[in-house]
Amino acid sequence: MVYFYQAEAEDGRFYAIIVGKDKFENDLLIKFGYKELNYVWFHADKYSSGHVYLKLNSDEKELRDVPREVITDCLQLCKSKSIHGNKLAQCTILATPWTNLRKNGSMKPGEVSFKSVRRIQKLECHGRDTKLLNRLDKTRVEILENVESLLHEAKKSKDPEFFTNYIAAHRELLLAQEQDRKVAKKIKKKVALEE
Repeated sequence: MVYFYQAEAEDGRFYAIIVGKDKFENDLLIKFGYKELNYVWFHADKYSSGHVYLKLNSDEKELRDVPREVITDCLQLCKSKSIHGNKLAQCTILATPWTNLRKNGSMKPGEVSFKSVRRIQKLECHGRDTKLLNRLDKTRVEILENVESLLHEAKKSKDPEFFTNYIAAHRELLLAQEQDRKVAKKIKKKVALEE
């Protein structure tokens, strides 16, 4: 399961933020990433957390080219996806280009190392901004089925806009599927309570 969020800068530009639900999806996002996506990876320093990817716009080369409010969205998402980091008043988040990630066969799911530690930035995330997280949650689209094949198809295409276009084309269907899962979960819970 992979989550897609949309952040909006004050100047009206939109950014895609991608998050793996667990260590296996995080591994898939690393395995099927490709340079043309122009991703920056975020992860809580010294704690387990979701892998958060920010897709830079075509005119941006580095994180410093991105508006501060979009970076704050990524930091808050990353902190909120860390069980331990989320409880802290302040959490250090690592940020590096996806191209700086290194993964080999001996690593456990979700584990990564880096090609160069000089390309890692340490950013501080203070507190939990519930209002910001609620705003991002309203933009969330979840891909649950055929995640690996979709990521494989994207990598084969080398299209930097693959996921943006896919979400735009399938948004209504994906939202309807998520709503159906929520209803089914409520029904299952209600049945379990009645037993």
